[in-house]
Amino acid sequence: MHSKPDFFALSRFGLNFAEKNNSNLKCAEIYFGKNKFISIEIEENSVKNSEMGNSLGVSIRVIDNRGSLGFAFTNNLEKKSMQKMISNALGMMNAGTVDPDFKNLPDNYEKYPSVKGLFDKELKALQIEDSLRYAKDLITVCKEDELAISQSAGFTSSYSKVFVFNSNDIEVNGRVTSGSVSSNIIVKDKVSKETSFGFDWQSSRNLSEINAKEIAKNALTKAKRNLNRIKIKNMKVPLILTPNGTISLILSPLASAINAETFQYKRSFLIGKRNENIGTEHLNVEDNALMDGALGSSPFDAEGVPCKNKKIVQSGKFLQDGLLHNSYTAGREDIESTGNAVRSSYSSVPSIGTSNFIMKPGDFSQDEIIRDIKKGIILEYTGDSPNITTGDFSGLILQGNLIENGEIKDPLNETMFGINLFDLFKNLDAVSKEYKTYGRYQAPYVRIKDVQIIGAAH
Repeated sequence: MHSKPDFFALSRFGLNFAEKNNSNLKCAEIYFGKNKFISIEIEENSVKNSEMGNSLGVSIRVIDNRGSLGFAFTNNLEKKSMQKMISNALGMMNAGTVDPDFKNLPDNYEKYPSVKGLFDKELKALQIEDSLRYAKDLITVCKEDELAISQSAGFTSSYSKVFVFNSNDIEVNGRVTSGSVSSNIIVKDKVSKETSFGFDWQSSRNLSEINAKEIAKNALTKAKRNLNRIKIKNMKVPLILTPNGTISLILSPLASAINAETFQYKRSFLIGKRNENIGTEHLNVEDNALMDGALGSSPFDAEGVPCKNKKIVQSGKFLQDGLLHNSYTAGREDIESTGNAVRSSYSSVPSIGTSNFIMKPGDFSQDEIIRDIKKGIILEYTGDSPNITTGDFSGLILQGNLIENGEIKDPLNETMFGINLFDLFKNLDAVSKEYKTYGRYQAPYVRIKDVQIIGAAH
């Protein structure tokens, strides 16, 4: 039997080796990542692939006094392999590009926040055999409905443990679990022969919260709601965004625009808007890493910086400190990192990402938002995305319905709309109390007044 690696001893060995082998070294970081996963794929409503696997590896970042970076990784934790990895990283650093914007890796912190509910022992212990029941639930929902003709779906689970060490005395580690289920169902009307699709998904830290049947039923309901689509004429009417629509047109674009790297390279539509009103008082957004049990929560980020709750937009005002930073982008502005460094695995360098990205609920019920509308549109899904640099959006409503006299009516066909995100934010006049959580996003229903809709009917 192989003994478990001593990550603390290995990190000390690695950092000492790096320091001894380059006199120009300014700082170094060693990152260990351990992962166990299960993945089940469903195609044409049957299981097409299932796998279970493990990964374990280590990476090192080394930066010299010129700001030049070297990076290397290996999945072999023996000391000889680590020495080779570190030597490769030092060689890259020596030959690398000088970067005067690099300040330093994070210093050690005395205290980290306490965040509960990030680890579930049931999810960690899950086996392929246990996971197949979620696949069975997905398949059954599709099979038992007479209009459903096909489904692509999946179930995944993951257990991860990470260790972050650096030469500035950072030493942190933590473990998390997650599970996810998704369903995309295609339905066909028996009379018109028209087809449509519906999609839904769920992720959770806790296995007991995952409900595959409910997700498949939601996907089925959305697919049926989108059958027998009609063409409409051009109109300027209120637009209701479902939580999915809110993510597509408000939260996801904002998450990209407040990424400090995007902002510093002037690729964000929010350039020049810090400390200014960009929307109505109904627009309130935060990035909160400290919510117990939430998928985006963590006491520390991928560089060992403590996480926190960051206010981004308050009552329509884009805050001066509303950007998300890792240590590099924070150094460029001479401020502290916001704790938003993320990595896909040990084999990647840190980038910037959201934690739990939230649009705060409002004072209206979902029914109140819709019932006063004589004519309008409700948007569930568009396959198009706004231009993050300009904020302009033009795209198809792939899943949406006409609203007449406060009731949701026919689904739409060949219907488009165009709007700049600033106009969307400034025409936002109602937000629902109800909200839904999709992965790292939490979104309510939102009403936008006076949106130009482009229909195909003459």
